[in-house]
Amino acid sequence: MHFEIVMSGFGGQGIMYMGDLLAQAAVEEGRNATFFPTYGAAMRGGTANCIVIVSDYEIGSPLHRRPDAAILMNQPSLERFEPMIKQGGLMVCNASMIDRAASKRNGELRTVWIPVTEISRTVAGNERSANIVAFGAFLKAEPIVRIETIETIFRQLPAQKKAMIEKNLAALRAGMDFAA
Repeated sequence: MHFEIVMSGFGGQGIMYMGDLLAQAAVEEGRNATFFPTYGAAMRGGTANCIVIVSDYEIGSPLHRRPDAAILMNQPSLERFEPMIKQGGLMVCNASMIDRAASKRNGELRTVWIPVTEISRTVAGNERSANIVAFGAFLKAEPIVRIETIETIFRQLPAQKKAMIEKNLAALRAGMDFAA
């Protein structure tokens, strides 16, 4: 197994956290993983994306060829990365910020349009868990790591972050439920 995913959005949307979470979960499950972050000119509000590769064998380079999937959190991300996704790949799109009509590969990709911002507001009380909602939808559509592994990683956070842990667990489940 060799799986490549691009995650992209604005700085501050939790792109790097999603990528790190996926890579950490893959390693916890005994696979090899690379996490390659890229930041735009400004951390918060600028562009941010990362490439994660999960593999059963040694990974020679952290760069992608044609990603198997993408989690795209904003319009510029769709425009930049949609053409790169391999035929039949998966694209999870933030329907709260991306115009569905702008997608040029309808029918060529498995696409999940999910209003992550609205769902995050409903289940977590704010927009800060939107990335986890998108991540849950991705894992439902492409179970590259076990949900139980992600939940365990969340629960390993310090006790003072209990409220955040519960919000992230709720956001993860809400994204999965939507994608089901």
